[in-house]
Amino acid sequence: MSSNPSEMVQAKEGSVLLVDDQPEQIDIIKSALEQYFVIKVSVKGKLVFQVCRAGVIDLILLDVMMPGMNGYEICRQLKNNPATREIPVIFLTGKDSQYDEAVGLQLGAVDFIRKPSSPSVVLTRCRNTIAHQRAKMALRQKNGELQQALEELQQTMRIREDMERISRHDLKGPLSSIIGVPELLLEDGNLTEQQRKLLKMVEKSGYTLLEMINRSLDLFKMENGTYHAQLEAIDLSPILQRIADDLGSRIDRQGISIVLGDANLATLPGPFLIMGEKMLCYPLFYNLALNAVEASCQNGQVAIRMATDGAFSTVRITNAGEVPETIRAHFFDKYVTSGKEGGTGLGTYSALLAARTQGGRIELDTSQAGATSVLVTLPSPPPGP
Repeated sequence: MSSNPSEMVQAKEGSVLLVDDQPEQIDIIKSALEQYFVIKVSVKGKLVFQVCRAGVIDLILLDVMMPGMNGYEICRQLKNNPATREIPVIFLTGKDSQYDEAVGLQLGAVDFIRKPSSPSVVLTRCRNTIAHQRAKMALRQKNGELQQALEELQQTMRIREDMERISRHDLKGPLSSIIGVPELLLEDGNLTEQQRKLLKMVEKSGYTLLEMINRSLDLFKMENGTYHAQLEAIDLSPILQRIADDLGSRIDRQGISIVLGDANLATLPGPFLIMGEKMLCYPLFYNLALNAVEASCQNGQVAIRMATDGAFSTVRITNAGEVPETIRAHFFDKYVTSGKEGGTGLGTYSALLAARTQGGRIELDTSQAGATSVLVTLPSPPPGP
């Protein structure tokens, strides 16, 4: 049998300090508890604090009538000391008035047992008190861990936001040359038309990249729910047309055609109004259109159709080919990609964030054999007066 006090406590349900100056009461309580607890005894009130300093005490059974220092004063000092404040105290006394009980509870005791009391009752209350105290301490520790984790997460978010700002600043430096040099070269009158076209393409791509850099921090804010969208009635038709133009060189290489139109006509309608932000709509639909182009086969077609149904308007982007079944349920999840060399899986994820931020939704439609559609639904402007 181990003689190590800490091992003895671990083998039982805890350690109880019995504070009483009556030997017969000590014997009765000790015989009721010693099977389940390590019992320590103090017959003098002033010794209680020494016993508590000497080892772990899970519960104190305290008599009120003690020589020298009574139980109430012992309890008061225990609760005023940070080292012993959390140890639960149960008064075990012959005093039976409600006033005495009220005084004990006001001093911080958790229970008040009157003598004589059944040993089984004392045992049950001791076991329940220790179990409750340990549950409370475990919850407090868990809350402390959660608070620490939250603070660490907030710090990480601040660091990430700072890094985003630094990265944007560092990228804008070389980008200014990418934008500025074409502007200077275009002033030369000796350029061929093809050269001018290529320079304008570089200049336009530079401005598009600058726009994306400026929006990168907004994507982070949308991800953690701190972005506040400024919604207004905007016309999607010119935005979609610009996207088709910006994808021109890519679709020319693949022989792909982009067809823009409403749900019934193979042409762009008049104004197609939604409630949103222009600066969010461009990257939203650009990413989805680019994704459809990349998934299309040579000489394929990407159809972008629009329809309005009351309070919401929908843009459907369709391309030939099917999304692998293994990723359909996670198509819009972060970093999910398939079959694209160098793909990051962020395009559809950022589109999902942009749609949600504007009060809309986005969904994958694979119901048509041999084709894939992505539907973006955004609020329509309220009807006019």
